[in-house]
Amino acid sequence: MAMTSQEQKELRSYCAFLLKEYGFQFSPSDPVIPALYIIHKEMQLNNQNNKVLATQVKDAASQISPQVFHFNVKGEAWRFQLGIAVKSFLFGLLVLLLLGIAAWTWSMANDIHKAKVILRASENIGGIVKHVKKNEAGYFFIDFTIAQGDSIQHFTEFQKLNTKTVRVFLGKESKSQY
Repeated sequence: MAMTSQEQKELRSYCAFLLKEYGFQFSPSDPVIPALYIIHKEMQLNNQNNKVLATQVKDAASQISPQVFHFNVKGEAWRFQLGIAVKSFLFGLLVLLLLGIAAWTWSMANDIHKAKVILRASENIGGIVKHVKKNEAGYFFIDFTIAQGDSIQHFTEFQKLNTKTVRVFLGKESKSQY
C-alpha cells in the first residue's frame, strides 16, 4: 500500500515533531524519519506489552507467595538450620512431656480404680477367710451348709439351683462408694 506524497509529508513532519520532543533535530524531509517513527511505535508497543507482562507476573507471584531465604554471610545458613533443629527438638520435647503427663494421669486414675476394686473385694474376702479350716493333712477347706429359709449367712450357706449348679452367697453390695 503506497502512501501519497501528502501522507508522506504529514508523517515526516509528525516524526520530526516527535523527535524534536525527545531532543533530536531532523528536518521533515529527512528519509530516516519514517524508519525512526516505526522504531518509536514498536518501542511503545513493546513497553505496553512489558507492562502487561509485568502485571501478570506480579499477580501470579502474589498468589503463590513463596518463602525465599537469602544467606549472604558465612555461617548464616548453618545457624538457620540449627534454629530449625532446636525448634523441632523443643516441639518434640513438649509433645513428649504432654504425653508423659497424660500417661501419668491415666496411671494414677487406673491405680485408684484398682485400689477401689481391691477394697471392695477385701470386705468379701475377709468374711470368707474367717470360715477357712485346715485338716490333718494340711489342706485348707471351707464347709458350706444349705441356706435355712429367709436367713442367709454369707460365705457359709449355699443354694442348690439344679443338679450341676450351686450358688454361694457372698454378701450384699455396700452402700458406700469410694
